[in-house]
Amino acid sequence: MDIAFELNKISNLLMIGISILVQIIIYPSFKGPDFKNFNSFHLSYSNKMFYIVAPIMLTELFSSLFLVYKNPTKTYLISLFFLLLIWLLTFLFIVPIHNFLSANHSKKKVQRMIRLNGMRTFFWLSKYLTIVFC
Repeated sequence: MDIAFELNKISNLLMIGISILVQIIIYPSFKGPDFKNFNSFHLSYSNKMFYIVAPIMLTELFSSLFLVYKNPTKTYLISLFFLLLIWLLTFLFIVPIHNFLSANHSKKKVQRMIRLNGMRTFFWLSKYLTIVFC
């Protein structure tokens, strides 16, 4: 149980860090006015980011599920709820915007992605605070 808890905390912290970098530096840079070859840049960025983020998110998911399975406390259930919100935001809203941006640059879509990622960052922070302090 301790290993699952530590993996959950570490993967959660990594995703908070990545999400903050994305929120403050990466996504805002997508709004650049003279972004030549944005589509190919974005496709390359998305593919590279996938290899970094996917293992961390899967580790967080599986460790969260394991914790709930082994010890279905209110804390772990709330933590899993936040993680499900994160996954829904990611795959129902953010990934489709990324898919759109790989073919068409849109400052409006980038701005929406920044707002959605802000929510996702809030949920990751809330999840971490829940598992550490509750």
